[in-house]
Amino acid sequence: MLTGRRYLAACSGGSSFFSATNFLKLYKLRHFLIVIIALEMLVFSSQAEALHVTILSAEKADAYQEFSASFKAELLHHNSGLNISESDTLPAVTDLIIAVGIKAALIASEGKFSVLCVLVSKAGFQKFISELPADKKNKPISAIYFDQPIKRQIALVAAALPDARNIGLLYSGHSVDIANYRKAISENGLVVTEQKLESAESLFRELETVLDKSSVLLTIPDVTIYNSFTIRNILLTTYRYKIPVVGLSPAYVRAGALFAVSSSPEQIAVQAANMSLRFLASGILPLSQYPSDFNVTSNLQVARSLGIRLKKDAEILKEIKEAENFDRGGE
Repeated sequence: MLTGRRYLAACSGGSSFFSATNFLKLYKLRHFLIVIIALEMLVFSSQAEALHVTILSAEKADAYQEFSASFKAELLHHNSGLNISESDTLPAVTDLIIAVGIKAALIASEGKFSVLCVLVSKAGFQKFISELPADKKNKPISAIYFDQPIKRQIALVAAALPDARNIGLLYSGHSVDIANYRKAISENGLVVTEQKLESAESLFRELETVLDKSSVLLTIPDVTIYNSFTIRNILLTTYRYKIPVVGLSPAYVRAGALFAVSSSPEQIAVQAANMSLRFLASGILPLSQYPSDFNVTSNLQVARSLGIRLKKDAEILKEIKEAENFDRGGE
């Protein structure tokens, strides 16, 4: 029977010392690689198991359920290995809470965990933060707003209505970012026609004051003015004045606004998943931000009634994205 050393010699044509040496080197290298791979798997496994993400939702709205399904699917697509669960109450143990809606954010604020709020308005989120107790102020809380950036809304007007020059702006004492609206409008070479709402009773009188001097009305996320009780009559009034309206969502467009730029729950879910993965990698929750991806929706029937020839939604969307890319390139 051949011994191990004689076997090596036989296989290598007699060069026994050289073959045995190579064999030992390969044997050691193989074991070294096995140890390295095992360590890497152990580290990855511990990282994946260390982060538990809880989707917290206090309501059963369709948009919330669409977000949750898309969020889980996106993380699965990335093969993140995260431990994901869903709840309508504050979890006992987790590393990151995805609070879907402002009610969920209020529940999440009672815990000690990092919180990413989604499907919340910027104004609602800022109010929520301002009302947190002092001992909760320093807790990591971030958000993806469902509002669109002001520059994006103005870019929509520029792309879809290039001849529009006067932007109507009706706001109240509860409105936020009015100075930034003025700035964005003027930077695009447009003129703002603005009016502050003094009381609910004077809403339509002050709306008509704005419409008299405007070529388009820009709605803003202020529920004092734009809500389920007022929006129908606001749209009827603008239609009577033949003034197109920039809406806040596809629902506004269906109700009679000419167009809107908005982000779907699925688009926001992709962004939230990416922020969660960044949190996994760094332990730092990214800052609050606007939606990065978005759609354009228009109402062709309203356009025909107003005598407006609109470009296709995809063409308008492309122009807005090109404008945003240009702005980023200039920073």
